[in-house]
Amino acid sequence: MEHQYDRRKLEQEFDNLPEASPIADIDPFKGDIIAMVGALALDYLELGLEDTLLDIGTGRGRWAVAASPYCKKVIGIDISRRMLEDARINVASSGVENVEFFRGSFEDPCEETDVFRQNVNKVVAIYSLHHLTDPMKKEAVSGLAEMLVRPGRIVIGDIMWFDDPGKHKDAWDKVYFDDNETDHPASISFMREVFEASGASEIEILQVHPLVGLISATFL
Repeated sequence: MEHQYDRRKLEQEFDNLPEASPIADIDPFKGDIIAMVGALALDYLELGLEDTLLDIGTGRGRWAVAASPYCKKVIGIDISRRMLEDARINVASSGVENVEFFRGSFEDPCEETDVFRQNVNKVVAIYSLHHLTDPMKKEAVSGLAEMLVRPGRIVIGDIMWFDDPGKHKDAWDKVYFDDNETDHPASISFMREVFEASGASEIEILQVHPLVGLISATFL
């Protein structure tokens, strides 16, 4: 069933997410498929100490904190105020000083801070882009590519269809796909087209599961 994007409903979903939910976990090495994809994404970013990383859909900040020792600065944005509060607590308890969190989204990354002035050259999104409809994905990636300092890279680790999802219904829970009003995964062919249209110089695709994968797009 096809659903429309509803930001308010998405905000409410994450504002009310149980602390024990694996989607809101703060442990980047938990061992589920989100942790696996997140770890791969950090590797594909190839972070350097002069890099500024934008983490979109940062949640409670687990990937922002995990990336912080390997780059100059991390900016995490999220639409959920509750997740951002938890992320700031996570950073404080971790003792890192180069991570900041702001309210923002794919459709409006500059809601609280002008990320266009932050010299962002690396972008990561773990299990967040699939909440956008396909037209919104295309617009969001195009905007990020325009913002990105060259040479730069965007890495997406998320639900994406490498096969008919109907053939893998027994795995939906494993990959945290609910087919509800806030999930809008796309096919891998569409995702490739999105990054090609955004001007990516090089695109790498990694299938992690028939329903989950990683895209690394380099912009020169």
